[in-house]
Order: sequence, then C-alpha cells, then structure tokens
Amino acid sequence: MTNQATDADSGFRNHRVEFVREDEPGVTPADPDWGFFSDTLETALQWEGDAQIEGQRGLGDYEVQNHFTGTEDHSVSIDYHLQRFFVDGSGDPDDAAGDAILRDNDGGVLNTHTIVDKTEYDSAKTFVVARGCYPNLDDVSGDPGSALPIVLSLDYEAKNVRMYKADQPTGEVLTVRSTSSDDTSQTLTLESQGGYASEDVTLDGTTDVTTTESFSSLEAFELDEPCEGDVVIEDADGNELTRLLGAESYDGAQGDTGVPALGDGSHADPIGSEYERFITDEITKNGAQLAAEVRSASFNVSNDYSKEPIMGTTEQAIHVGDQDAEFSATIAGNFESHSSMTDHLQANEFTLEWHFSGGTVTFEDAVLTSPGEVGPESGDIIATIDNGFEPKGISLNSN
Repeated sequence: MTNQATDADSGFRNHRVEFVREDEPGVTPADPDWGFFSDTLETALQWEGDAQIEGQRGLGDYEVQNHFTGTEDHSVSIDYHLQRFFVDGSGDPDDAAGDAILRDNDGGVLNTHTIVDKTEYDSAKTFVVARGCYPNLDDVSGDPGSALPIVLSLDYEAKNVRMYKADQPTGEVLTVRSTSSDDTSQTLTLESQGGYASEDVTLDGTTDVTTTESFSSLEAFELDEPCEGDVVIEDADGNELTRLLGAESYDGAQGDTGVPALGDGSHADPIGSEYERFITDEITKNGAQLAAEVRSASFNVSNDYSKEPIMGTTEQAIHVGDQDAEFSATIAGNFESHSSMTDHLQANEFTLEWHFSGGTVTFEDAVLTSPGEVGPESGDIIATIDNGFEPKGISLNSN
C-alpha cells in the first residue's frame, strides 16, 4: 500500500488572490470592489502564523503541565509580475505596492489591505483571509538577461489571518447554528459564487436556523461580529460544510468572522495591460545614464513596523515606523570603480531615476552607501561593481 498526497496545496491549482483597501486597519469595506495584484502570480498568498505557544512548568515540575497561546504574530507575502505602475495619473496608489511607498499627511501608510486567497479542489474551497495587512515593498528586481516581466515582492505585517475550508452544497437550503446558547444576535451573511444567492441569517444560539434561499455553492460566509461558540453551517442532509471557530475554541483569541461577503461589490477583472519589462527601462543618475552597462537593478521600501501585544486581545497593535529605502545596481564600465569609491568617500548626492514604461520612480538625494568591492579577479573580462544607494525620499510620477 502506498500513500500519495492529493490536496489543494499544489502550485498547479488555480488561485484567485484579491485585495481591497480597507476603511480602517482590519476593517474590510462593505460591498468591496476587489482588485488583482497581477494577471500572473509567482506565488499564492504565503502565510506565516505564530500563536506563540508556551509550556507551563511549576515548582517541582520537570514535565510540561499545560500549554497556553499568546499574542498572535502574522505575516503574509506575495510575488507577482508587475503590470501597473505604482500610482495613477492623479498620484493615487494604483498597484498594491503604491501603498507601501506613499505616506499620508500624518506619516502613516496610505492604506492597509484585506487579502483573500481562494482555491478549489475536489468539491471544496479553501480561503486564506488576511485583514489589517500593512505593506512593505520587499523587492522590485530587474535583470536584462531575462525576457520575463519584472517580479515584485510584497510583504505584509497582518493583524489577523485565518484559513477556512468549505465543502460545497448542491442546490439546497442550509442550516446554521452556534455551539453556544449565548450567540443570539449575530448576523451571518451567506453568499453563493457571484452572489447569485445571498441571505442574512440571525443566529438563535444552539437552535437550527434554516435559510429560505437554496445554495449551489458557498463563496462567502461572514459574521457581523465574533461569536462565543463555533458557528456551524450544514447542508440539508446535516453534513457540516464549514465552521467558524468561536472564542471558546481559542485560548483567549476572539472568534473568527469568516470570508468577506461581496454584497453589491465586485470581484476583480483581469488587468489586461502590458507587463513592465526591465529590458525596455532606463536608469539615470543626475540625468545621465547610470553606467555603460547595467547588469541588474532593484529597490525596496521598508516601513519599519513595530508590533506590540496589548491587553484584551490576541491581535497585536501595529505601528508605522521610519521609512527605509534602498536602490541597488550591478554595473560595469570604464572607471566605474573609481567613480563609485570617490562618490562614496565624499558622500555625494544624486538624483536617481528608474524610468518604467508606466512612469518614473525618483530616488531623491541618494547617497552611495555601499560602493562594492574594487578590483577585478584573474580572468575577469569586465569587472562589475555592486552599488547600493540610500535616498532621502522617493517620488512617483505616472506617464
């Protein structure tokens, strides 16, 4: 007898990964208009979660007596082929990464995101729902040796992330109940794919509440507020389709709120525009070509978030810190090593501009903080040098 894994955790499964800008951190808009990161993803939404479990030992105990969960720590990331410029013609964020670069008048990031990754396999759907996602632009990299579009990596610090598995109904009414008699006022919104069937159900504790609508699919199930008990959704035959865990199922965490309902909103349409390709770009330094040969270039923007546990919740408070940006390039050319080392030692400032097809990223008053190693090796036909610049600021201008 052999065992073979056959589940949804495969890079060949279709994922629909969408994001929406939140009304406030952790609050998904009602009637959300979802957007795609790109028409081509390098990764699904990747999630690292840590409940910070600690084992309890008392005086005289050499074995662990109990385990307790602590403040949750969640991070998510996604890599995709860059298709839109960071801002639109009005200077507002267009690509999701624009929210990692721009700040508001008070110094905060412009927007946090709710992200939902849905995949289907074997008559079931899985959903990863991340709320209160604070963005960092981990990397934008260009390589003229690759014909593929530029790959962008976004990292997020998230307030809350949950994963759900929902078996699918087959055109029938559904039954909803809680495992706690205390849950009598919460409203659960159920939606089929595309919102063709939708119904709001008010919980009645442990008593079954049956929908009037029939559902041939289950695409969203969202509570207006967390529950004490688990909220169980069953088909007409009493088979459990999915379950939203309540506070009683966690060691101190609030209950789950589920997959956001579409309402009068919309799912993302394909972006459909051309991809950003490094081979057609140009990078300048004080208006002139950066170097005779630019072998690669990249930049990143970190917002130095501080995550702090607070009393009364297992969600951490996330505070926006300093903005650290770095531009780096591997270059070659006559006397480039001499110029680089001189610029570094004198702390000369430059205006660096990366001209994408959709617009220009300007690194203002950039200093060469890392000039790279000077001196070729035996056999080097052309020696390259790795430059790393730190700008005082970044500006974005769409074409």
